Amino acid sequence: MYRYGTDLILGLVINGKFHPLGHSTGCKISDSTETGERVTKEASAGKFKEKYVKSLAESIQADGFVYDGDDEAEKVNLPTLKELWLAAEPVKARYTYRGEEETNYYEGDYVITSLENDGQAGDDEKYSLTLENSGAITKKAAGA
Repeated sequence: MYRYGTDLILGLVINGKFHPLGHSTGCKISDSTETGERVTKEASAGKFKEKYVKSLAESIQADGFVYDGDDEAEKVNLPTLKELWLAAEPVKARYTYRGEEETNYYEGDYVITSLENDGQAGDDEKYSLTLENSGAITKKAAGA
């Protein structure tokens, strides 16, 4: 079964409670690995290098529409993101699939490295967010 992009949910954990990003239109999660190389006398005779992992990093990009309404109190939107950015502290982010918000997810501390607000004349106001991990990312699975 194929997964739909609309089922991927990104949110922040605020005061111990998961709050999804409100009116989001896209989410991209990029994992990267910084590697090093070893060339020993034995390996160099075969002309092959040995790679090892130095560090892991994750970057998350998300965007959505800015919405200003009381019925959206449980969702994170641009005003909250702006306050968190101004606080200049890591935020706890979580991503999961619809229906698995409390049972199967990845979570970690992230720094807001970019927050954009785009309000063009005659168009819907939008936001873009970039998060980069600050420390370990953990996986929680139901029954684990």
